[in-house]
Amino acid sequence: MTNRVDQLFAVFLIFFGCYVVWAGTDYGYMRGTTPGPGFFPAIVGGVIVVLSVVNLVRSLAGSERLADSMKLIDLAKIAGISLGLLGVVLLTPYLGLMVAVALLMLVVGFTINPTLDKKFLLRLLPTCALFPVFLKFGFGHLLGIPVPVNLFGF
Repeated sequence: MTNRVDQLFAVFLIFFGCYVVWAGTDYGYMRGTTPGPGFFPAIVGGVIVVLSVVNLVRSLAGSERLADSMKLIDLAKIAGISLGLLGVVLLTPYLGLMVAVALLMLVVGFTINPTLDKKFLLRLLPTCALFPVFLKFGFGHLLGIPVPVNLFGF
């Protein structure tokens, strides 16, 4: 059962990675000699595809066997994170990269650790707020890569 879920998830990630590459190139892979806004997504999507194909081949060949101890809660967490990843891809053109990534981080954080514990929130919320700012600064300003933004410039 666990191996079949791993294989299905690898297939999902292959399609997801292909979509990320396609969406990245749709944003524009290069702008002259400068990387375009789709450069990073296309690279990440390609890495997702390659690693997922390797995982699928290893699983189908039997060289990688997972223990059949996966619980339903583990599958729910995988599904939640997968939906979060899909959501960031679909929402970035509308919400901008910063907001979409912040929401993804919240979804992943609460999927992995579904609690309102004060210590957890004091680590998660600043990270969700600061990491997207770092992304925009790093890619948008330091590397000069146009970052998808929303109507408010985020």
